[in-house]
Amino acid sequence: MTLLPSLTSTRKERMGAFIDDLARFGVTQIALFPTTLPTPERTKLYAELERIEGLRLPHVHLRSDCDDAEIGYLIHRFGTEVFNVHPAASGTAYVPESSRWLKRIYLENSDVLPEADQLGDYAGVCPDFSHWEAARLADDPVYKGFGALVHRFPPGCCHISAIRTSDPNPWNGRSDHHHFTSVADLDYLVRYRAFLPPQWVSLELENPLEEQLAAITYLSAILAP
Repeated sequence: MTLLPSLTSTRKERMGAFIDDLARFGVTQIALFPTTLPTPERTKLYAELERIEGLRLPHVHLRSDCDDAEIGYLIHRFGTEVFNVHPAASGTAYVPESSRWLKRIYLENSDVLPEADQLGDYAGVCPDFSHWEAARLADDPVYKGFGALVHRFPPGCCHISAIRTSDPNPWNGRSDHHHFTSVADLDYLVRYRAFLPPQWVSLELENPLEEQLAAITYLSAILAP
């Protein structure tokens, strides 16, 4: 299991500092979440990332407007192995241009859950564990049986964000957040240890790179077998 720090785009003003810090900390492997960037902004970002020697992006969260050519570019230029997207019923669903890359793409539990009939065409589930935990804490009946679905369509990647039960988030009032204030915000993941993918475990966090690296050290300890 490899824990990856991530470059997210929800706080665009923080992206430049994160990129600068990659060289400062000698980090050459990250997950990428360009989910707020339209195509011209993604193209500009890729050009910046190309200047970082040896940088790999093993896991990328695709936007709904990504096409086959962009996926192929990420695979061949940055060694991307797995992708995730939002499922068909989502308001930001990914619609594939072709079936070429489907077996590299995992479906995330986003604003809706992936469905078994769609998962059969894709590689498996990409659990977002903070969404899952927030739903559990809210006693959301929609998530009944989600664990069985993850076992049936095993993950090859996942998202890790923060949980703060006393701090409702601004988008649905639940406890999941894309920023941690203490590494203890990640303690809930012990509950989901059995569902973690064997390879790519990606932090989906807006925190600076140095803080994400500290979180990875902490998670490596609490999630150890």
